[in-house]
Amino acid sequence: MPPGVVPAGPANEYSLPMPAPEFRLKITPPRLPRTTLDRGRLMQIWDKIHERTAIAVAAPAGFGKTTLLLQWRRRWLERNALVAWLGADNQDQPVRFATGLLQALYLVSGRKAFDLIAAEHASRAGQEIDALTVLLAEVALLERETVLIIDDAERLPKTTLHRSLRYLLLNAPANLHVVIGSRVRLPLHTTELVAKGNLAVLVAEDLRLRLEESIEIIERRLGARLDLDQRAQLHDLTEGWPVGLQLAIAKVEQEDDPARSIATISARREGLQDYFIESMFSRMSMPQRSFLVRTAILEHLNAELCEAVTGCVDAPARLEQLLLESPIMMVGETSDWVRLHPLGRDFLLGRFEQLPRAEQTELHLRASRWLAGRERFHEAARHALAAGDEAAAHDYAARSLWLLGTQGKLNEAREWLDRIPPDFIAGSTLLRLVAAWVLALGDDNAQALRTSLEVAADPAVSTEMLKLALRVAGGAAAYADEIGRLSDILTRWPSASSPTEDPVCAVAPLNARALLELHAGSSSEVQRLAAQVATHGNSGSLRLAEALARLMAGLGHLRDGHANRAEALLRPALARAEKEDGRRSMVACMYAAVLAAALLERNELSAAQALLANRIDVIEASFPDTLAIAYHTLTRIALGQGDERRALNTLDNFDALAKHRRLPRLQLQGLVERIRIHALDQRLETVGGLLQALERFEAVFQSEELQPFLPQYRLSGLIARAYAALAGDDMEAMEQHLVAADLLARQLQRERDGWTIKVLRAVALRQRDPATARAWLSEALALASLGGHARLLADTHPLAVQMGMAWHDATADGRTVRQPATENEAAAPPLSATEPGCEPDLLTAKESEVLHLLQQGLSNKLIARNLDISSETVKWHLKNLFLKLSAGTRWHAVERARLLGLVDNTEKVSV
Repeated sequence: MPPGVVPAGPANEYSLPMPAPEFRLKITPPRLPRTTLDRGRLMQIWDKIHERTAIAVAAPAGFGKTTLLLQWRRRWLERNALVAWLGADNQDQPVRFATGLLQALYLVSGRKAFDLIAAEHASRAGQEIDALTVLLAEVALLERETVLIIDDAERLPKTTLHRSLRYLLLNAPANLHVVIGSRVRLPLHTTELVAKGNLAVLVAEDLRLRLEESIEIIERRLGARLDLDQRAQLHDLTEGWPVGLQLAIAKVEQEDDPARSIATISARREGLQDYFIESMFSRMSMPQRSFLVRTAILEHLNAELCEAVTGCVDAPARLEQLLLESPIMMVGETSDWVRLHPLGRDFLLGRFEQLPRAEQTELHLRASRWLAGRERFHEAARHALAAGDEAAAHDYAARSLWLLGTQGKLNEAREWLDRIPPDFIAGSTLLRLVAAWVLALGDDNAQALRTSLEVAADPAVSTEMLKLALRVAGGAAAYADEIGRLSDILTRWPSASSPTEDPVCAVAPLNARALLELHAGSSSEVQRLAAQVATHGNSGSLRLAEALARLMAGLGHLRDGHANRAEALLRPALARAEKEDGRRSMVACMYAAVLAAALLERNELSAAQALLANRIDVIEASFPDTLAIAYHTLTRIALGQGDERRALNTLDNFDALAKHRRLPRLQLQGLVERIRIHALDQRLETVGGLLQALERFEAVFQSEELQPFLPQYRLSGLIARAYAALAGDDMEAMEQHLVAADLLARQLQRERDGWTIKVLRAVALRQRDPATARAWLSEALALASLGGHARLLADTHPLAVQMGMAWHDATADGRTVRQPATENEAAAPPLSATEPGCEPDLLTAKESEVLHLLQQGLSNKLIARNLDISSETVKWHLKNLFLKLSAGTRWHAVERARLLGLVDNTEKVSV
């Protein structure tokens, strides 16, 4: 019997209640589906707010609002609270509303007083407030935590909402919590509750699925049929809309080719179309349907634009109502703008295409004229093209190119360049430079560089055009990784400025200097320059420029060994970029690349991998530093997950891309990583061939364009040769290479590389001078811990991991456990720098669940039943656990997990 219900007994005050027939369904909670996902994030929110007097959850259909209320109800019941449920409807005038609450409380408490109150007061008009007063008094007398959950509250009549519900909230006793679920935010006028911190409000954005939640749901439904990138594709397609994801999964389930099915998902057919018709369209009035269909052509909507397109003078009210009630309306770039969910818009565009062609053309023309008048030229050009006005489309498109390019929306800009007649651009120096900027960040980079330098060399060019040309040349040089050109560009930069010039011209030289300082090793100067860029803002044409400055600051933090600082800098910026431009926008993808590297350093492998999912193709077209760090992260994730084959395949792809884009520095990075991987497995012949290839790169970095990277080449080469010497058991050569590498790393101020060198020197001395080796290892770990790095040993060498594990085991609990490990022992898991255990991401989420059940003494069969997986899957997870924990038995695995901090040391081990 669930907590909160008094057992049935003799007929007295506490007999099991029998509610009035008309209320039985209203006060009976819906069934919680067995397969419902427990969303840990929302449960954590409950932990923070469950003691508030009032909790409002307002979200349109399909966001899982009722499911969440049922899950929270279960949490309160587990605390032995009384939890009453009332499903509201439009017949709930104040009298009926009060009666329903009393019947709901009567059902869960068994207290006949609630039934008597209903009979005495609530059945008579004008007595409902008296009834609520006595109800609240009886709740206080219960002396027990009591919860009233009122779902579908948007259906309540206005009198009930403004009088009865408000009275209930403002006069609730300390032991009562009122939870209100609704499709729209209710005008409850509860300023007093807000002031006292007694009101919590959740909206659709809070209920929207995060990527990790979508991945888990997809995995539960589809197993291994979709890889991580494809799961992220589904998440991006549905934008975290829970019901949209469920419908998309249902379509994939029916297909033999899951990847193909994702590409063909559409809201114009099958289950998705049926959902939109039944849950949205059929519930709307004819004017609302007409309004939505005719505004579906707009990428972004506001009241004034909708009125201009549709001619509806009440467009503001209609838009506001749709934003509150429709599941497909989403907040846009600012609070004044909204947009349609892509699936919802797809459905509506299908209806738009059924309108007469003449009406379609007129609607597009209205939109084009309005948008052009507000200098939203990209959108204006699209509508002009759709209306058949190519001349206006080309004009608007040309005027949109600069903004698109400076915001990082390069695909859209390139599409327009392909459409605009070349003669249209050739006749204007400004348009030539704008086109060159778009081409500078792509395969036509060399042509863009030539065009911009030709304009800059013209002695008759104006100061404003000269700055623009040098800005394009600098961007082209940075994209081509030819940063040796930047010094000359900065030297030629005019000091004079104009009040009318684009602010990006003030930011461009700051970013060029920051890039040079980043690769010279002066991270502090990078931070200072990035701070200067930030003072100019990040809107309009500054979007990409400000993002680049922030990225370089993040890279500087990582090179200084401050993963925590990099994460703090980039995580909020990524959230903002995703909201404004989408998860796959260029800016969001570049932020994700550097943030993923920070999470890798913190040993959060799964989180880092998820950040990069369905983004690599965008990152591959971005600047070299983001491309390099993304592939480095992917390679190390594969190695951290024990998949060397995947790591080497990743490096093959990286090398092919670096060759295609003619980026020798990135080819060098891949080559050095290959040397390290093969050296770890002592493949000496392969390592020897790779070292010869490494020698041939020195001449490449002697060129003027690449010379700033020459010290990095030499440092990477010294570290690679040290790995090769270790593989060949030549400790003397290894030490020589590391001494030289240490000196160079100090000169370049590459703190993170310095830690790796220090650990490798400890490995070289592990037998000859154990005391010094231990001191160096301890110092490196202590420094790493300050920046939140948890994978220093694991990412350096298995021998370093064994050394750290052995020394920890030798001093655990103040007693000797075993002798230091030998070189032939299997590699152990990585250590945290400050604690004896390692980070939880050593194990997958499912392995962690299996481990905790194993600790409780459960058999394989019971573990399978608890996790709803097969016994064979349990065996597979146990095999991985034994391997990762260097354990031979179930008991040994739990003991090792306790030692590493993977399970609570205070829990009893029962295996």
